[in-house]
Amino acid sequence: MRLSTEQRLAVKAHFSHEVGADCEVLLFGSRTDDEHRGGDVDLLVRSPRPLQRPVWLAARLAAYAERLLGGRRVDVLLLDPATKLQPIHAAALATGVVL
Repeated sequence: MRLSTEQRLAVKAHFSHEVGADCEVLLFGSRTDDEHRGGDVDLLVRSPRPLQRPVWLAARLAAYAERLLGGRRVDVLLLDPATKLQPIHAAALATGVVL
């Protein structure tokens, strides 16, 4: 996983504050492979509760993570009980690493 312990803890703490302590944050995509270089940061946030204004929430979370990671591009996907499971969600759940 190509995020430092400090970065993982900071992202998880902020996302838990914004989404809820019961959320799960997974890193997926190229950043899970220590052999690769570069690439954006792909995060899936799973909540057991329906989320209010999910598009706005995803944008806020991505902006926070981008600032935290020194401007590195961050994509945030949200998954809650109201969200229809898409192939990207399934791939993130299958290959993601919990922060």
